[in-house]
Amino acid sequence: MLRDVLAGAVLDALPDATAVLDDSGAILAVNHSWLMFSLDNGGYPASTGVGVNYLEVCARSAAAGCEDARLVGAGLRAVLAGETIESELEYPCPSPAAHRWFLLRITPLGGATRGAVTSHVNITRRKLAEQTLAHEAAHDPLTGLANRDLFTARLTAALTKRAGRLVRGDVGVLYLDLDGFKHVNDTYGHAAGDEVLLTTAHRLGARARPQDTVARLGGDEFAFIAPRIDADGLAALAARLTGALAEPHLVHGHRVGVPASVGAYLAGPGDLVEAALREADQAMYVVKRARLVH
Repeated sequence: MLRDVLAGAVLDALPDATAVLDDSGAILAVNHSWLMFSLDNGGYPASTGVGVNYLEVCARSAAAGCEDARLVGAGLRAVLAGETIESELEYPCPSPAAHRWFLLRITPLGGATRGAVTSHVNITRRKLAEQTLAHEAAHDPLTGLANRDLFTARLTAALTKRAGRLVRGDVGVLYLDLDGFKHVNDTYGHAAGDEVLLTTAHRLGARARPQDTVARLGGDEFAFIAPRIDADGLAALAARLTGALAEPHLVHGHRVGVPASVGAYLAGPGDLVEAALREADQAMYVVKRARLVH
């Protein structure tokens, strides 16, 4: 009796939502954290507590299309059958109020008793930190736009032929270089230059479709990927971006023009990333030279 009380106290002391299952997958016991998580998320003992078969719950969710539930069921069956000493799965658990992540760890019961222990460890803090680091690694720290690495990855994906759905000439690549940006830095300072870059990024982002990618490649150079576009659409997009960036910036009370030279190239699945970007860059220099002549 004392041993049962102690086991229950130890189970309730665990901070993670934990359930003890028999060899058929039926829940024998749950701890306080399990009960509280269930109640806080609209569950009730009849559907989540003692007596419920964990494998059957997974099977129903898997049949409804939940891939994570299928993986959990397979992992639990492997542990119960003695085919593995543990099973782990990281999975998202969103709710209307929060987006959470958990690590499900399944281990076999020790001794002669057959069964398993399932623990759902809240790893939301770690996942958010990982997502933050991943975002920072792929985005320009000043403007928040994609950086060169992410731009290259996105363009590579756009130029990859998949199931014959991509036809030649449907990926627009634009290269943009600000004209007169050095004058802003030299005359008004780098803080003012940063404001110009931020405004430029905002103007570009406001004219991007959900499938487009806007990137800052470095300094005052930007790039734009426009998938699923034809030659006329790309020309129109380049004109819109040129017009948007031709609007003067308010710098220290002065209206300062920092227009952009925009080069466009229509790429297809046979093009390499470096070649497509180089073609757009060269087209941009043609536009820049024409500006200087006039």
